[in-house]
Amino acid sequence: MRRARRLSRFAFVAALLTVPALLAACTGAAPGQPGDSSGSGEPSRLVASIKQGRLDIEARRLVVRLSNTGDTALTIEGFEFEAATLAPGMVRTKPLELAPGETIDVRLDLSTSVCDVEVGPASVVADVSAADEADAADGAGAGTRVTLTPDDPFDTLARINAAECLGGAVAEVATFTMPEHLTSTGSGAERRASIDVLVEPAASGTDSLHVERVYGTTLLNAEDGIDWTLGIDVAPGDAPFTLSLPVRPARCDAHAIADDKRGTILPFAIAAGEHKGRLDHPSSDTLKAELYAYVAERCGLELPGG
Repeated sequence: MRRARRLSRFAFVAALLTVPALLAACTGAAPGQPGDSSGSGEPSRLVASIKQGRLDIEARRLVVRLSNTGDTALTIEGFEFEAATLAPGMVRTKPLELAPGETIDVRLDLSTSVCDVEVGPASVVADVSAADEADAADGAGAGTRVTLTPDDPFDTLARINAAECLGGAVAEVATFTMPEHLTSTGSGAERRASIDVLVEPAASGTDSLHVERVYGTTLLNAEDGIDWTLGIDVAPGDAPFTLSLPVRPARCDAHAIADDKRGTILPFAIAAGEHKGRLDHPSSDTLKAELYAYVAERCGLELPGG
């Protein structure tokens, strides 16, 4: 197994199905389980869970959800999120107040991912004080430091680590650059277009990569089907080349454009070294606008505002 490797931020964005956050409301959990806290004789009235939404993924942020399950207001002076798969430094220093029964989502910038380590339970180490000093017996009194094990119901940490470590392995072999503009010919219903992705292999290296396919999206499909089936290998030292993806609308529906969230993000099924999975490549704002216009023109739709 390779030694632990820290990754810098990549242009690649991890794929995600948006899901609702669940709270870790267990107050009698065993050590290491959601709701457990150390530094006190009883589980804290403060519980935590983690999640990511679509925009959080693109911004490389983690949402730490904190809930006050007790009957007394809590002040969280600050906290740090810790996980084996993320470098230290995910800290909140600004105090926040939590009324009884209140829940708040705190967004932290993700630190550098650490690869080739086991994804284990995370920790939220918080300095907490309560309005009532009697609450000190419950692990939430004045000046108490508690260590919470946040609930991770959707395996957010594992997904982040898998995607970013795959992105790092791919970057060691080649860079994939989405075009700034759509390539197209014709007009109206006869208009045809392609997304031309530039692939630039590294000058040297030991690993190679394999691109199995690019998946169709809710907005875009391959001209001759749904997915773009590729089956190509790339190795360091190869000459740069352009990967041309002929594209057609997945459906002719004005709502598909108006409500689009991820239709212009292309998911690549790719393997590099010991890593394999789906790696998303987002379109720039310019390319996104041109893709919307292309779908509208080919489908005979009118975009809002003409």
